[in-house]
Amino acid sequence: MAQQSPLMRQRLLAGLSKAELARRAGVDETTVTRAETGKRVQAHKASLIAQAISQVRGEEFSVEELGIVT
Repeated sequence: MAQQSPLMRQRLLAGLSKAELARRAGVDETTVTRAETGKRVQAHKASLIAQAISQVRGEEFSVEELGIVT
């Protein structure tokens, strides 16, 4: 099995599907997939994803901590 990205790990710990994280962040599900697989995403979208994960987990995560490439 492939190693999980930090973002995927936190998403799964939060009990969120990719679609639910995308909805909460206000981005497309494709953007979440790109972020989880190490593909570049726009900085403002990366920030929205980090904010959504942080809100659900109740812990502050930076874009860098989640391994999102901008």
